[in-house]
Amino acid sequence: MTLITAIGWLGTLLYLANHGYISLNKNWKKGIYYGGNAIAAGCLVLSSFYSQSWQAVVINGFWLVISAALLMNANLNALKFSPKLFYIIVGGMLMLFAGGLVIEQQANLALLGWVSAVVFSGCYLLFSQEKMLPRFYLCWNAFAAIALLPQLWLDANWPVFGLEIAWALISIYGAVRRFEEVHLID
Repeated sequence: MTLITAIGWLGTLLYLANHGYISLNKNWKKGIYYGGNAIAAGCLVLSSFYSQSWQAVVINGFWLVISAALLMNANLNALKFSPKLFYIIVGGMLMLFAGGLVIEQQANLALLGWVSAVVFSGCYLLFSQEKMLPRFYLCWNAFAAIALLPQLWLDANWPVFGLEIAWALISIYGAVRRFEEVHLID
């Protein structure tokens, strides 16, 4: 195992521990969550860049910037990004992907990977701005993780591939738990 690969797996483990922390803990601490994400993102930017897995570089680079900004107490609400805009962008990209399936009769896996990058980045920003509930954040994360798998397989980006499988499972479990607890909200 190369040093770059080991750094990638370290990022994967940090992300998974952190994602489990937020998925299973209703009283999570922002400093712990965003600090862990910043370190994990930095590790995966490095290893993904090395393996030329560009969707993973963009996703983790974005998460690194947002996490670092929050650790420095930046006001992300100054960014004019809304859930409506998120849904319009993702819907448009999914329509392009579906159109490609119909017209070309084959999946454009790179485009699907970019849909995943937009979903991961957009929902992380909305969640960080407190404009997206945790249960919906977890649902979107499950979708994005699954959508990215084919491209990661083609890129042979195994640390991020392993991360996304576990990320999807943790997200689904956390989302189911959050939806079951909806009736407990005052």
